[in-house]
Amino acid sequence: MQLPPRLRPVDAATILEPMTTAAIKAKKKKTKVIEAPKVPKGPLTLIDVRMPQELTSGTIPGSRHIPLDNILETVPQSIPDPTAPVVVYCKSGMRGGMAQGALRKLGYTNVSNIVGGFDAWQKAGLPTTEG
Repeated sequence: MQLPPRLRPVDAATILEPMTTAAIKAKKKKTKVIEAPKVPKGPLTLIDVRMPQELTSGTIPGSRHIPLDNILETVPQSIPDPTAPVVVYCKSGMRGGMAQGALRKLGYTNVSNIVGGFDAWQKAGLPTTEG
C-alpha cells in the first residue's frame, strides 16, 4: 500500500494500530485484534521530528525520535530502503512537512506527514506515551 502524502490523525492511528499499547496487550492476552491495512514493503517507521525538549508532552507509541536537524544524516543509515513506508510528525505539522520534503529529495517515495502533528493526535484522543 502506498501511503498518502498527508494523513489525518485518525487515519494514521488506523495504520499504526498494531504498534499501539492496547494492540500489544490484546495480542498477549490472545484476544482478536482487528489488523490495520498491511504495508507490503516491510514495517512502517514512525518518526517524531520534534526537538528533545518537546518530548515531555508525550509521543505517539512506537515512534522513533529523530530531530528535524538530524533527519538527513540519520534516516539513510537507519532506513536504507527508499520505498519503505515512513510516517513523520512534529508538534503541529509544519516541521513534519519539511521532513517529508527532505526525505523525498533523498529519494524516499513512500513518506507521509500526520496533518496537525502531535497536537491533532492528542486532540483526537488517540493513545500517547508519557514523555
